[in-house]
Amino acid sequence: MPTPHYRRIREFMQKAGQETPREVTIPDAETRILRAKLILEEALETVHALGVVVRAGGAEGPELIEGHLSYADGREPDLEGVVDGCADISVVTMGTLVAFGVDDEPVLEEVDQANLRKFGPGGRRREDGKWLKPPDWTAPDILGAIARGNPGD
Repeated sequence: MPTPHYRRIREFMQKAGQETPREVTIPDAETRILRAKLILEEALETVHALGVVVRAGGAEGPELIEGHLSYADGREPDLEGVVDGCADISVVTMGTLVAFGVDDEPVLEEVDQANLRKFGPGGRRREDGKWLKPPDWTAPDILGAIARGNPGD
């Protein structure tokens, strides 16, 4: 069953004339590009509000993050902007699940449990503060969670 947050976002998207399928689907390229733009726009606005300057190299995709971005403390943080940005990120990412017809609750539960498993033996904190998973960590079963949440609605 979708969370109340998910249901409110689906209602917004319906009022905005966006597709809100009830079954799992892969949206068309136009919808996927829109979702990517919205996610990146909100993420960058939040990073700006955090007071962090990010510069990018010439890579793309996950490689952009791994070694091609530089971060610096460059401006005063904006509390209101950070909180608004976090909420907006939640809205656009949840809207992406809506656009794909994927129920949020089982997926969030699966990912939360996988994240908690990172605190098993061998888990450790990286120098920058990120917690790293232990060697025997198991990834979340995303497709299983999707199936549990969307049993052929």
